[in-house]
Amino acid sequence: MTFIRSLIYAGWFYVSMALVGLPWLPVAFLSRGAAVGAIRFWAATQRFALHWICGIRTEFRGLENIPEGPCVIAMKHQSTYDTIAPFLFLRDPAFVLKRELLRMPVFGLYAARARMIAIDRSGGLKTMKLMLAAAKVQNQLGRPVVIFPEGTRQLVDAPTDLKPGAFAMYRELEAPCVPVALNTGLCWRGSGFIRRPGVAVFECLPVIEPGLDRAEFTRRLKSALDPATARLVSEGRSHQSRRDVAANAAERTEGAG
Repeated sequence: MTFIRSLIYAGWFYVSMALVGLPWLPVAFLSRGAAVGAIRFWAATQRFALHWICGIRTEFRGLENIPEGPCVIAMKHQSTYDTIAPFLFLRDPAFVLKRELLRMPVFGLYAARARMIAIDRSGGLKTMKLMLAAAKVQNQLGRPVVIFPEGTRQLVDAPTDLKPGAFAMYRELEAPCVPVALNTGLCWRGSGFIRRPGVAVFECLPVIEPGLDRAEFTRRLKSALDPATARLVSEGRSHQSRRDVAANAAERTEGAG
C-alpha cells in the first residue's frame, strides 16, 4: 500500500506543478509577488497531498523564534520536502539553491522569478562571493535567506557537518540566525521514492545573535541542531513504530475474521 500511495503522490507532484504553474505564468512574469504566491499555493497542495495520499502529517514548531526583520535560516537537510514546506511558515524566503534547478521546467522559471539565490557549486571562492552579494541584497529587502549549512541532503542520523557557507552568510549579512531542525527524511528520504506515513516536523530553534566569531557560531549552531534533530528523529520513529504495530494488528484481525 505504501508503494501505491507513493506512486500516486509522485504523479500528483508533477501534475500539480503544471496545473498550478502554467496558468499562473503570465501573472508571475508581471509580478514577483504573484510568483511567490504561486509557489506558496503549490507548497500547500503538497502538504495536503502528502497528508491525504501518503499519511504524512506536517508540523511547524517554534515559529515564535523567527524574528520580524531580516535573518538567516540555517536548516538541516534530509529531503526534497525541505525546499517546499518553508514557504508555508516563512514570509517570502530566498533560498540558496544549485543553479541546475533553474533549468527545470516550470520550477526553474518560478525560482528565477522569485529571485532565489542560484549558485554554481563547483565555482569555489567566486561562487561564494556572488552568493553573499546576492544574499545581502535579498536580506536588505527584508527577506529571510535560507541556507542548508551542510550543503546537501544527509541521512537522518548523520551529525551536522557544517560547510563554510553558513558562517560566511551569517558574518556578511550581520543578521540573526535561526537554526531549524527537522526529521523529514523518515517520511521522504533524500534519494528514495517511497513516502512513509508519519509526522514531518520542522522546528525553529532559538536565535543565534549576530556578531559571534566563527568558532563560537559553529559551536552554537551545531549544539542547537544536533540534539534537536536527534529528538525529532526519535519522536518520528516512535510514531511510525506505533503506527506499524496498529496496522499489523488490524491486518491480523481482518485475516482472522
